Amino acid sequence: MAQIYGMFTDHQNGKFSCLPKFSGKNGKNMEKILFYSARLGIFGFSCNFAFEKKHTAMAKKKKKVNSYVLQKQQAAQYRNLYMERLRKICTFIGDGEPLFDLLPAYIREVAFKSRCPKIRIKVKEGAKITKRFVNIMYAHLENIIKEQTIDLMIPDKDKQVKFIDYFQLILPLDCALTHASKFVGKEKFDAYHIKWRERHEKYCLEIGKILYSACYYYSDMSKQAMYTFTFDMEHSPVTCLLEQTVTLDLYPLDVRHVSIHGRRRPVVQIGIIRHDENISTLVPVTVPLARLHVNDPSGQTEIPVYIQQHAVDRTIQRACCVFSGFVTVYVANAFRRKHKIIREGSRYLVECYELDIKIGYFVGMLIDGLFVILTFLLITNSSTPEGRKLAELTGLQRADISFLAIDDLKTLVNSDIRDNERIAKIFTDAGCESILNMNFKLRVLGEYDWLWDDARQNSELSKLIAEYIQLGNTDEEYFENEVNGDTEN
Repeated sequence: MAQIYGMFTDHQNGKFSCLPKFSGKNGKNMEKILFYSARLGIFGFSCNFAFEKKHTAMAKKKKKVNSYVLQKQQAAQYRNLYMERLRKICTFIGDGEPLFDLLPAYIREVAFKSRCPKIRIKVKEGAKITKRFVNIMYAHLENIIKEQTIDLMIPDKDKQVKFIDYFQLILPLDCALTHASKFVGKEKFDAYHIKWRERHEKYCLEIGKILYSACYYYSDMSKQAMYTFTFDMEHSPVTCLLEQTVTLDLYPLDVRHVSIHGRRRPVVQIGIIRHDENISTLVPVTVPLARLHVNDPSGQTEIPVYIQQHAVDRTIQRACCVFSGFVTVYVANAFRRKHKIIREGSRYLVECYELDIKIGYFVGMLIDGLFVILTFLLITNSSTPEGRKLAELTGLQRADISFLAIDDLKTLVNSDIRDNERIAKIFTDAGCESILNMNFKLRVLGEYDWLWDDARQNSELSKLIAEYIQLGNTDEEYFENEVNGDTEN
């Protein structure tokens, strides 16, 4: 079982705060009460203090603390706290052996001065990125670096540390040991230090993946651009601190105007952002004409994929996309992984998968040499092959499906349809079994909680459907007929 080192580290830059915030005039007064109460030691331990006039007068005459002296005290306090954390991480590395005591004073000092307080996020000059999004990225990174771990790659040992401890403790220690001269006990760090380069490359790769996915998921197609980033790590020439800087930028997407049902509408290109040596390029998503059942003498012609805003909105609504960037991922996967494409006259149905389960179709057409995605249909929608079969078995039409909300992924995932064998068989016969199994898969994985929500579980949906389609017998009668072969389907 992996050993994971971690501690509560809410003390960056030597600043400490344990007092709650209050708003309004009364809130300001309450903050003052709490502040001075904490100063006097009222909370946490006893304090003998007589509220007498002479004490009040003496307090007023008390000289203010010199700000320079106060800064030095805070810096010393922060340094001592850092050294205590470094001691604990060294003990963790040494399986309980106090390796910290073997480190010469200058190595400890180098580690402290080359530490990385936090990851800094800035916006590239000229990029129209709001401060709100920068704050979202800060919160996103902060949550991940406090939870995600990285393997220290010590031979024959499975030891992991949190990301925040890696760049604040492990990385500075690696820098110090790399440039250190021979000292007594250095050989005891060899097993830990031997793979510091691989460890560092792994960390940079993982941070890149985190930033890459965040930029994708938060990208909004309505802005006709995608978020990109560059990640730099270097020592400051002024402070010697290790600085990690994320620079955010916007990559503009190609926009065309095409005629859809007699109206000119804007469509946006779908593509995958690739980062090579901090240079962002767009790799367009394309589809071969042969897959669209169009005659192509060369067999190599591919056309770009575009999407209109209506399709983005419908995908977010029906597939319960928490992030608008999921739409790009769904479309890119549908074409790059060569999901099945069904041609129905002039329109195409492109299968869309989530968790390896087919959840619906992207509806597209060939317009002006582009493959344009017009909308997204859940598998139960009346315009899909499965939806038409479901209508045939139940008599449910488009308005009925919309009323029952079974063209919404979250409704199906939170329903009891899968537990009602009678209704489940109807959906299975229609080809919708895969989407009903999703709630079981989500329960097993324990992820995607925006889809699976026990508090909102609809235990009445199967009963409502049964009443709506006017099934004439009870479950017991139905299964008795099923055994005797008396049911039609």
